[in-house]
Amino acid sequence: MKNRNLKPQHLETDEDVEHYLDLVQEIWRDEPGVKKLARRLIENHPRMTLKNFYVIKDKDKMVSTLNLIPLKWSIGGVKLKVAEMGFVGTLPKYRRQGLIRKLVEEFHKDIKNQLYDIAVIEGIPYFYRQFGYEYAIPLLEETRIRFDQIPEWKPTISIRPFTEKDLPKARVLLERSQKRYYVHSIRDETVWKLQQKTSIASDPEPFECYAVEEQTKMTAYFRVRKVPNEKELLLTEITEVDQLAAQAVLTFLKDYGNRNKLETLCANISYAEPFTEFLMSLGGVKRASTYAWQIRITDYARIFRKLKPLFERRLANSMYDRLTEVLNFNFRGFTIQVAFKAGRITSIQQIDKGEKSPIGLNPLAFVQLMMGYQNRQELEEALPDMRVAISHRHLIDTLFPKMSSYIHSAY
Repeated sequence: MKNRNLKPQHLETDEDVEHYLDLVQEIWRDEPGVKKLARRLIENHPRMTLKNFYVIKDKDKMVSTLNLIPLKWSIGGVKLKVAEMGFVGTLPKYRRQGLIRKLVEEFHKDIKNQLYDIAVIEGIPYFYRQFGYEYAIPLLEETRIRFDQIPEWKPTISIRPFTEKDLPKARVLLERSQKRYYVHSIRDETVWKLQQKTSIASDPEPFECYAVEEQTKMTAYFRVRKVPNEKELLLTEITEVDQLAAQAVLTFLKDYGNRNKLETLCANISYAEPFTEFLMSLGGVKRASTYAWQIRITDYARIFRKLKPLFERRLANSMYDRLTEVLNFNFRGFTIQVAFKAGRITSIQQIDKGEKSPIGLNPLAFVQLMMGYQNRQELEEALPDMRVAISHRHLIDTLFPKMSSYIHSAY
């Protein structure tokens, strides 16, 4: 029997916090680190308050939950306000009663009122499609190599433990590395300090961080985490390195692995990273299948307005620099009408019906096009409701090219 009278609410008191942490532990009883990560978000995250934690209670007992983790992403240099949905779960006894749906509806209402551009989640397969989410950013890319496959080098570049004094330089190095990615996260100073203080980054288990140094100057850094039960060493983050620095890092990691009786290095970093390409040249093997971030656009007209500078820049660098036309982006149930004059956007408005147009779009799959995850041709070949007339295909390809993206931990 469904509990239709149970309503979403937020944490309010210290007692609520302890009950919430007990709920997290009970839901994820096989993952003890989850409670530690939840406590870290409550006690240490610079932009989260108790209002970011949603729960449903049956009388005084918390039975279902999710939270809102505020993030900052960049898409083509345009900053996005991002709401990550995290810690979504319900006690077994209360499942299949629509409680998560109630929480998600409250979450969506709040992020729209708070002008978040997109909502994202790493979550379980398929489930979040019912709430308007679509896979659109690579996730869980991994390259594996055995330590005995790594050659013996004698590098002259030194590696030392990372310290708090390294934070300003590390931030510059990460931002430089992220420029290769169309969509990437923005890790501000407060989050850098949070991660340094807790040695945790979007994962319950702590990492170790090391600086790559040449002539007393830090030129790169990397983070690792041991998984003794699997005899693995995870490389969870690394900034750009050249050949000599890559050899120094791999020599260090091989020695680290041998000392700790580990067998395999697992680089959980983007396939677009030069370091990944170097691993592949040594015999590294990519994961057979990867996953993806699931993304939902909060307001289509607003995201078009947000991306206006990006669209105009792409037109200016193309044969469409003098484009003068009113385009109807037909999302079937509604239309985003964009007026162009001499390559500049003069107006963007939403029409609450599907206007006749040479640009017919699947509203959910559009996020893949917007994020550069799939191009227009790939989507048309896969989806019958994604159709662009020949007259406008090249223009759409100009506005929405396929590009590499990657999300570094941002909390």
